[in-house]
Amino acid sequence: MTQIQRYLDDTYCFFCTSEIIASGSDDWGNWFILKENIFHPQGGGQPSDIGWVNDIAVQIRKQPTTGQVAIYPELPLRCSLGDKMISKVSVADRISHAALHTTGHLLDWELRQYGWIATKGHHFPGESRVEFSPTGNQTIPLHQLPLQDIEAAISIKLSDGKQVKTWYEGNIRLCLIEDTEPTSCAGTHVDNLKKINEFSIKSAKVKKGILRISYDASHIFLRSNHAS
Repeated sequence: MTQIQRYLDDTYCFFCTSEIIASGSDDWGNWFILKENIFHPQGGGQPSDIGWVNDIAVQIRKQPTTGQVAIYPELPLRCSLGDKMISKVSVADRISHAALHTTGHLLDWELRQYGWIATKGHHFPGESRVEFSPTGNQTIPLHQLPLQDIEAAISIKLSDGKQVKTWYEGNIRLCLIEDTEPTSCAGTHVDNLKKINEFSIKSAKVKKGILRISYDASHIFLRSNHAS
């Protein structure tokens, strides 16, 4: 049975009630799969969501054979096929990951203007960074990169409130930040840049020809009774 990945359609979907469509066990423990999944599994440089099912903490892993997202309860959880379960995502962690991932895309866009293109992203809180490779003769070396101007350009985009959209072309999910170009991505993103604040470039260095820029960003506080 097809699993619906609701986290891909709506970053701000924090709760869901859905039935179990498969279950089993492996080296990680007992698992089950919900028809409607709201949890982002680790991948694409983004960490797994933190969450609960029926108020029990769970681990999230994508199954390598089916691509479905499996849920591993950290405590025994009595359940059977067809049972309806209540999923809840940690709001604070979800929106933090989304803000960091989205600003990683903005860094990619800005650095392209100086001849660098992103090859790897690591969008974990407290250690977010993007690695860039030079694109050719027009690449600006690190000591000439106007990092303050790049930081300011991104901050302006945030304050302007550019929209962020995702859609599918075949099996490829694309993400577009307004006034940039689409890029393939399976991560979570804010729906508008105005929801991101406190962006800063923390450091930049080159090693073996690869530019690494470390950065930080945060999502505005959500005034919601659901925040965790």
